[in-house]
Amino acid sequence: MKNLIQVMVLLSAVVLLGACASAPAYKQATSKGGNGYTDIKVADDRYRVQYQSNSKDVLDVTNMALYRAAEITQQRGYDWFVVTSRETFVDRNSVEPNFAMGVGRHDTYQRECGLLTCQTTHRPTHSVGLEISNSRERSEVQSILEIRLGKGMRPDDNSYSAADILTNLAEVKED
Repeated sequence: MKNLIQVMVLLSAVVLLGACASAPAYKQATSKGGNGYTDIKVADDRYRVQYQSNSKDVLDVTNMALYRAAEITQQRGYDWFVVTSRETFVDRNSVEPNFAMGVGRHDTYQRECGLLTCQTTHRPTHSVGLEISNSRERSEVQSILEIRLGKGMRPDDNSYSAADILTNLAEVKED
């Protein structure tokens, strides 16, 4: 019984750690339709940037696309960019199965009293729980930006400084 409990505790820890995994890190997509960024040059000063992730947070994915746009801007020798088109897609899918397992141990004390004395008995109790469900959802978020690059003074408030984006959204790369 003790070995069974140890195995159940180990399996529970593995399941819980897997459930707590964070969204994919900032990276280049390795395949078409894969998680990460892709970009394509549309004209000399125009690019289409796409970031796709299994994150449930649309803002995180949008920030990653902006970060990539800022990287492109600096890599090409420009200072700022304007987002000329922006699209965001969220696709929610059910993932099967959702598996949960739990192991518990608690102590049961029972006290019986007679006319002259009381007797207390102690008994450890173990419990094992298992749940399988197919109701877990996964979200796939895709942010697509079309950008126009520029040098010198920024034209207006609708433009982004590449240096500011790279500084202010630096945590995107570290998550």
